[in-house]
Amino acid sequence: MRLSARLIISWLYFAAVIAACAAEEDKETADALRRASDVVLKARKASDLDASLIELHRLAAAPARFRSGNPERESANRLYDAARFLRQWQNYLWAVEGEKFDNGIRILTDLAQTEQSPLDIPRSEILARARSLEGKDRAQADNYAAPILQSIHSLDDLPKALTQLKLRPAYKSQALSNLVNGLEAVCKAYLAFKEGVATTLPPTYWQTGDTNQIVTRLRAELLLLVLPRILGVEQTDPPKTGETVEDYLMRMRAAAVARHDFELLSRTISAAREISSSIAGPGQSLIGQDYTSFLYWREGQNAERAKRFFEAALAYRRALSSATPAVPVEFIAQRLDAIEKEHPDEFRQATEVTRRYNNPDIAPRGYGTPGGLTIPVVSPRPTPLRTASPTASVTP
Repeated sequence: MRLSARLIISWLYFAAVIAACAAEEDKETADALRRASDVVLKARKASDLDASLIELHRLAAAPARFRSGNPERESANRLYDAARFLRQWQNYLWAVEGEKFDNGIRILTDLAQTEQSPLDIPRSEILARARSLEGKDRAQADNYAAPILQSIHSLDDLPKALTQLKLRPAYKSQALSNLVNGLEAVCKAYLAFKEGVATTLPPTYWQTGDTNQIVTRLRAELLLLVLPRILGVEQTDPPKTGETVEDYLMRMRAAAVARHDFELLSRTISAAREISSSIAGPGQSLIGQDYTSFLYWREGQNAERAKRFFEAALAYRRALSSATPAVPVEFIAQRLDAIEKEHPDEFRQATEVTRRYNNPDIAPRGYGTPGGLTIPVVSPRPTPLRTASPTASVTP
């Protein structure tokens, strides 16, 4: 009995010692994590974090923390997670010291994806620092690019300027890369246009470099060159001196309506939609309603040519409900009157369907996401002028 009692007392003593050691280690871990958390936001240089990193690694590597079944393994994991975060933060500080702001932005972006910071660093703090670096990255890119951009007076100066912009390692800067991408898209489209090769001027809404004034100016200059070919009026209706892209497209749309030239109207509205969407983003086109109205009109025209008068009346009614100056109401009313007079049964059926199942969310055929402005090899064949006719106009 005495032996058993001694064993029990020894075991209890041993357990108490282990518990005391564990408590001491827990306190040591908590203190180390607190010190690391305190120093991380105050650090201005990468070397400011060396002492904390050494301490975290020393505590995490203690042999006792890796014994099977030891609850201290969880403590070791916390220490390793904290050390990993601290290493990344040190890399971010090192990037900032070397003015490699793009690297710093990338590191902070990765850290912001972490569900829970092991050092309890607020996510908003990480995002705010990333935004600050984006500003420094842009300023760095502007300082480097400014003298090169000042040498660009026309589209013909672009190839040489792009070569110069790519020479320096600073080209790795995100801001400078965005600028180069915007200029390169314009340059490639311009060179293809000069050679008479079909190409596409891609959308620009995701390219922050396109907010640069010179990119915007050169893109507008290119559009005024290529639009006459796209519209099929390269030999007859080029832009006038001082005319902007918007002015030119509005003039060509008015001319198409006045001539009842629906092929030209189709090209003009489609081009305007591509340009507007490429700047604002998919679904944000400023002339989306014009495009929808015209597509319904074109459906009606094509259905009439195919002698499908029920479908034609249905499309015209939808065009009427979304009518804009792009397709004057008078045009739509004229076609509906003609179908009502010549094909009353089909007109009546279309009227009933519209009343019962009218759904404003139904998109017309051909309505898709803009994919960039397509520049043809040569101008489409000029469309002859048309006068008003009781029959449907030929529509692509």
